[in-house]
Order: sequence, then structure tokens, then C-alpha cells
Amino acid sequence: VFVFFFKQKTAYEIAQRLVGSEMCIRDRWYQRRVHGDSMKTVAIFVLALFAATYAIKNVADMTELVKDIDCITDKGYDQLLFRGYMSSGQIDPNAKENLVIATDIDCTIYISPCFKCGNPRKQIADTCEAIDGTGFVYRPYIAIEDPRNWPGEPAAHIQFLEELVAEVFAQRKCFDNVRFRSTKFEWEKIMGPEYTKYAGTYLWYTSSDKQRNFNDFKPFGGWTTPLVKQYQQNEQLCDNTLNLDVQGARMAPLKMKLTKAQN
Repeated sequence: VFVFFFKQKTAYEIAQRLVGSEMCIRDRWYQRRVHGDSMKTVAIFVLALFAATYAIKNVADMTELVKDIDCITDKGYDQLLFRGYMSSGQIDPNAKENLVIATDIDCTIYISPCFKCGNPRKQIADTCEAIDGTGFVYRPYIAIEDPRNWPGEPAAHIQFLEELVAEVFAQRKCFDNVRFRSTKFEWEKIMGPEYTKYAGTYLWYTSSDKQRNFNDFKPFGGWTTPLVKQYQQNEQLCDNTLNLDVQGARMAPLKMKLTKAQN
């Protein structure tokens, strides 16, 4: 019969490995208080590490040409969202230049499709052509907004949207995955309250409550938790007019380096 004894490490021993502490405390199996303290310390450390990794981010979205990117990042904005396609059926003239200016930070575009213009695949292809050449592939948001721009019935809107999404995935040299921007009212008015196909994607919703939290969010479209909230519009910052957003506690990068396989 073999009996094995395993020595349990204390919080101090764990800390020694983590921060180079010279402390050493001898523990015993019967020292329940020490054991309890060590477990609490480990739990606090793990929670702190988790919080640091998944910290809430300051995000800004804008349509203007960025005038001072260093100023914006110095103000603590971790991500930038630029308009790439306008609901009038045109490429945003600032889209590519903004992506180039923001090359060193996390950024992407949002696409406001033109339902009345038709040909959803061409709208995505034209957007890709306009921003191609930055050296990155992006995870764009598709904005489903303003029911006045979506005449007709939800069935036609759904078909249009699904063609948009299919083309996003087809344009591999520009895009990788897709996200959505909408509100409960707009989504249900345009797509219908029962349409939940994209519930597994990330959601960005807009609000005017000026609160950096998600307390006002109400589920829709199958989404129960949003990723980003726009909480304040038309703020003057670093010589630009932009909107302020907050991103929830998840790792969700907006772009990645273009690979040879995607090019």
C-alpha cells in the first residue's frame, strides 16, 4: 500500500511565483484558516486577471475624417468605428483614409445599406473595393436602422439582409465575420419580432440616455446581451464631432492582419 502526501501551496507561495516575493510560510494540512485565506487570495487574483483581460472599453464612432488620432487614443478610446457605406447608396468618402489613419489601433467600419437601391451584394462588393489595400480584414457592423428607409414587408428585408451577409463572407480579402447595429424598435419594425437568425453575433445598439452601462437594454432579435452601446451623440473631441460608445466585458477585436490566403 502506498500513501502519497501532497503539499498544498499557500497564497504566499503562489504570490512568490507570480511577483517574485521572497516570503515563505510553512503550511500544515490542519491550518484551515491559512488554507481559506490562500483560496480567497487565489480567487481575488483570478478575478483581477479576468477583469484586466475583459475590461470595459471606451469606443467612439464617427463619419468625419479623423483629425488627430493620437489625441483620441490619449483620451482613452480603445476602438474606433467608421462609417463605410451610407444609406443613400454611396461609399463614405472618408472610410478608407480613416482606416489608414487608425492603422495602429483596433477599428472597423459600419455599413448602412440602401434597401431602396437594391442589389445588396454589389453594395458590399463596392465597399470592399473602396477600403481594400489597408493590409487588414475587418469585422463590419451592418446597421439596420430607420424603418423609413425600408419600405415593404419584413420578408423582403430579410432576403435583402441575408444577401448582404452572404457577400460579406464572400469578400474574404476585406471582411471576416459580421456584426449588427440596431435597436429593438428598428429591428422589429424592419425584420419582424420573430426573426432571430443572427442572435449568435455581436450587437451594437444606440441609446440617448448618456449612461455608460447597459441597464436600458431590452432583448430583441434573439440577442440577450449587447456588445457595444452608443450612449452619447455629437460630442466634440480632438477637433472632431463623434459619438461615444462603450463596449462590454468581452474580447472582440475589430480587425486582423490580412493573410496570403485571404488576399
